[in-house]
Amino acid sequence: MKKLVFTLTLLLGTATAAFSQVVVDGVNINNLEEVQMVRMIAQERFLSNKVTIFIDYGQTINGGSRNRMEVIDPSTGDRIRFNSVMHAVNYLIANGWTYVEAMVLPSEGNASTTGGSTQYLFVRNLAR
Repeated sequence: MKKLVFTLTLLLGTATAAFSQVVVDGVNINNLEEVQMVRMIAQERFLSNKVTIFIDYGQTINGGSRNRMEVIDPSTGDRIRFNSVMHAVNYLIANGWTYVEAMVLPSEGNASTTGGSTQYLFVRNLAR
């Protein structure tokens, strides 16, 4: 019985890792062996309760455009619009990443202003 449970658990874990996709700028970062840690940047949208999520995995950003850091839905090619930070955190966890820590960074170095960002660090799930 223990062997059966172990085998089913192993198969489920392998299947989940095989289908995990976090696509940023057309690249499934789950397939990049050299990427072991990512930074998720969450910024509040002006006059909205939604957030904009960016993923930094070490990619080149030409011209400083953050569009190349947005998470893309692999089935449609459209940017994923996250309802909240926890929606994005749960998305990364479900796709094989483990939360490490978060840091709140104020806008332009001034802690009294609004519009700062929160950055979350994730590492590749060791169970992969």
